[in-house]
Amino acid sequence: MPPPSPHAADWLEIAVQVAGIDAEAVADTFRPHCPGGVAIEPATRPQGDEDVVDGDAPALVKGYLPPGVDSARVRRSLRLVLRFAPLESPPRWRRARRLREERWRDSWKRYFKPQRIGERLLVKPSWAKYKVKAGDAVIEIDPGMAFGTGQHPTTAMCLRALENRLRPREAVLDLGAGTGILAIAAARLGAGRVLALDIDPQAVKAARENAAANGVQGEVEVREGTLPEGVRGQRFDLIVANISGLTIERLAANLAGALRRSGTLIVSGFLEDTVEALGRSLAAAGLTVDQVEAEGVWRAITATRIGRA
Repeated sequence: MPPPSPHAADWLEIAVQVAGIDAEAVADTFRPHCPGGVAIEPATRPQGDEDVVDGDAPALVKGYLPPGVDSARVRRSLRLVLRFAPLESPPRWRRARRLREERWRDSWKRYFKPQRIGERLLVKPSWAKYKVKAGDAVIEIDPGMAFGTGQHPTTAMCLRALENRLRPREAVLDLGAGTGILAIAAARLGAGRVLALDIDPQAVKAARENAAANGVQGEVEVREGTLPEGVRGQRFDLIVANISGLTIERLAANLAGALRRSGTLIVSGFLEDTVEALGRSLAAAGLTVDQVEAEGVWRAITATRIGRA
């Protein structure tokens, strides 16, 4: 534990190194306890002239505690939760450090940089400056209490699939919306209407705020809920769901039922060893797997609904 700071306004940064595959899950564990923000410092590898995230390498999850919070209690709680969490490898805690206000503000934001995904999509935090090209579909997402800033491979794969498969004026369902990044992307790419569902009230709040900040609140409706009740009998041309493999398997029939004939399903949030079982579940529900995309250990499936409307 660091020595007491003479500055009452010091923030505390707590950090743990985990396997890259576990980083988002650990960050989700941190978020309710770290009102000063949570950041994932991913490992990177060179690719051409840029450094890209290496999702297979260890990552550092950092949480920020404001002055006045019982940091000892928070750290005890997090250590206990992670000790019994089903992680790929044991977490390695770093020494906590104190930060002045201005260092905290810069520190947790430094890992969220503009990134190009696919041909047209540009995902950036609101504070970052970036030269926009003609035809860019810009999405401003600030990291907060909900999942989805475009950094994680599963989010990136869903965004690329959306760009490839979405047609103008189509109706889209974003199941497990998180920050609403996929719903916002769909609106930016020309969807006629988008329904975003999440069972987490904090995610619903974040998605609504982000839709408004991006000026697409007219096209994107955000509600708390899931399938089948959440769609109220609606059918969609495209459904995107970045959720767990088990949830996709459980909801396969409902996902197929919410699609129009020849509609597209894009799912991610699972590992390579889940693909075969998911393919069987989707086929049983009347879907044909068109493509399996890989990024590191993560996978995404694009499928098409067959049969009668």
